[in-house]
Amino acid sequence: MALQDDFSTNQNHASTILPAQHSSSYQKHPLSFEDGNLALLVENYFFIVHKGLICRHSAPLEKLIKDSTDKRRLLNRPVVEVKEKWADLGCFLSSMYDGVTHLSASIEDFAVVAAILRLATKYQVAHIRIEILRKLASTWSRNLLAWDIRESNATTLGLYKPRAVYPHPIMVIPLFYEVKAFEFLPSAFYDLSRCLASDILSGWSYPADPSTSWYLNNEAILTVLKGKEQASRFLSTFIVNELEGREPCASCVYKSDPDPMKKRICPASFEAVTFEIVRDCNGVVCHRVTDPLFAILDSYLMQKRDNPIGRGKITFRACDYCRDEFAHAVESARNDLWQKLPAWFGVKLEHWPQNAGY
Repeated sequence: MALQDDFSTNQNHASTILPAQHSSSYQKHPLSFEDGNLALLVENYFFIVHKGLICRHSAPLEKLIKDSTDKRRLLNRPVVEVKEKWADLGCFLSSMYDGVTHLSASIEDFAVVAAILRLATKYQVAHIRIEILRKLASTWSRNLLAWDIRESNATTLGLYKPRAVYPHPIMVIPLFYEVKAFEFLPSAFYDLSRCLASDILSGWSYPADPSTSWYLNNEAILTVLKGKEQASRFLSTFIVNELEGREPCASCVYKSDPDPMKKRICPASFEAVTFEIVRDCNGVVCHRVTDPLFAILDSYLMQKRDNPIGRGKITFRACDYCRDEFAHAVESARNDLWQKLPAWFGVKLEHWPQNAGY
């Protein structure tokens, strides 16, 4: 049967037959059901769906259907036109029928996840929105522990490659503003602040599809650059207060040693760490340019690795007591930095960090 003939001519329904040149442009989407009783028309596609299911889950769609004055019929079903992109609506309808358990927060699923989140928010399908936000929470962390797990998951054999695993923050920041998921903005902005300023300004293109690019507006660019400066100052302050000229702790095993060389072991260890951080070792070697959270943690981990800092046969490794005292300073500084992220990036939240929800 020709597609233009699919519009009923039942005069009892006061239906309208579209001219052939118009009706032939519509295609039946694979997400259609034989027992469906409603045709959703979007761009050049239509979906045959179940009115009861749609209305049960979405009050705005129920109102749209109820208020529709469209007299057309398609495959003998009433037609309601929806002003969305057909691909986005297809993802959204699929989530209503099949759920979202098969999706993840990975770069591969980003386009689908973003489409579902936008429409679930717009059409007030709360349970789908919550499920999507729960998935995103593992990537766009709301507390420091979750962030550390996220970073670990992006590291393979010592090589840190987040862009192979997670969507670029330039892709998600506008989305989080749009759907009012403000709780994810601090970590997204921090992630972006670790990039070079030139990369922030130039936007980002997905390697698999270079024709598609994402950019931030001027306000968001200014926000991330201001936060980047604050994070840099925080790291500088940490170096000055906790590393430069750090004295041995009260329980240092070398503090009272008569050998001047041994007496200098712990101070020399922290001097070496200071040098490594100042020359941006974490950016040059680990490809984490301007990452204060990592740099502060690495200042402690440097003293625990099998290849201690130093040259020749000299081993700059602080004693256990001095390392433990420094570990507390590192933990306190990292928690303090995380606490400041919303203020640095202009995000107003009632609670931060967040450990509950989703």
